[in-house]
Amino acid sequence: MMSRPPREYRSEIFTDAARNTPAAKPITAYWGNQYEDCVLLGQELILNHIRMNARLRTNIYNRRRFVENKADGIYFNLIEFSEGYRAKFIQRDFEGYCLKFMESFRPVLGDFVKLIGYGAHAFRFVFRLEGRVFEKSITVFAANPER
Repeated sequence: MMSRPPREYRSEIFTDAARNTPAAKPITAYWGNQYEDCVLLGQELILNHIRMNARLRTNIYNRRRFVENKADGIYFNLIEFSEGYRAKFIQRDFEGYCLKFMESFRPVLGDFVKLIGYGAHAFRFVFRLEGRVFEKSITVFAANPER
């Protein structure tokens, strides 16, 4: 049978433990300000922009397959456009159309960046159409940031 350690030994343990307490956790917002947590909100804002634009709304077969917002980028499947729309606007100048299409989403993404509490965010756009891929990143600043 082992004997109990002396009283001084136990008191040293307790005083040492009191000196080595972990640091307090920093205070953050409940949802943590993580972009990955806001991706679905961005998806819905983009879909609402498409719903509000009559030309896009009438020429896209399936909006959910047309655009997919992920943490690493926004993916557009341009095959979901009607054949007439693709022939008239996209196939003549694929890259030019993609650049103009990206710019049409800048105000929506600016509101999104402000809504999630960021000052700015870099968005990567990926456009796909029949084996062709166009990829470009843009930085969007929060719309009318509060000072």
